[in-house]
Amino acid sequence: MIEGRRPPLSRRTLAVEVAEVLRDMILGGDLTPDRHMTQDELARMLGVSTMPVREALLRLAAEGFVEVSPNRAFKVAPISRGDVHDVYWMHATLAGELTRRACRVATPELLRQLGDLEGAYTAAVEAGDADAAERTNWELHRTINVAADAPKLLLILRATLRFIPRGFYGLVPGWGPLGQRGHDEILRAFDAGDADAAGEAASAHVRDAGDLLAQFFTTRGYWARPGSGEPEGD
Repeated sequence: MIEGRRPPLSRRTLAVEVAEVLRDMILGGDLTPDRHMTQDELARMLGVSTMPVREALLRLAAEGFVEVSPNRAFKVAPISRGDVHDVYWMHATLAGELTRRACRVATPELLRQLGDLEGAYTAAVEAGDADAAERTNWELHRTINVAADAPKLLLILRATLRFIPRGFYGLVPGWGPLGQRGHDEILRAFDAGDADAAGEAASAHVRDAGDLLAQFFTTRGYWARPGSGEPEGD
């Protein structure tokens, strides 16, 4: 690439950060499908220039989170229960396969790593430390996914993670104990060397997370009827 044509790294990084903040605001219900805002309003709200906001909105439009208008306005794209179901179906399918493959090649060192991470996760949940629980949960699953040695599957799986809010533990009541049960089932299958059981446990773990997130969205009145910006009934 010719040096003079490469966008400044700082601007590219800021646009990614703005996209992450806006994505979390959408998934957390702070920006809803009935709310219209301009790029200038968002820039003022976030304390940045309009350029990274525009780049972030184009990124989110490509991901299906927003609809951008030519007049520099945007609106949040409606998300239905079916959308969440589809995302978690994809995630569960991929996570199950990655976990199955990781179990087939698991080493004593990998089992030790997973056991340590599960212990740290359990301690965080019992201590009520949502940030630590989130970090150790992601690290546990990342360790399994990387061990599967299937980079293309992992790349696709990471795309589905965009639909899971950061700060999931702080947002969704009841996830901590549910996560513990899911991890226990996965690690028992790893200890037994049962790759199929490990894969099914991972898939079920993700489906449970999707159900819990759907319940959370319902309580926030987040859903929109297909083809409209009107909230759905429960």
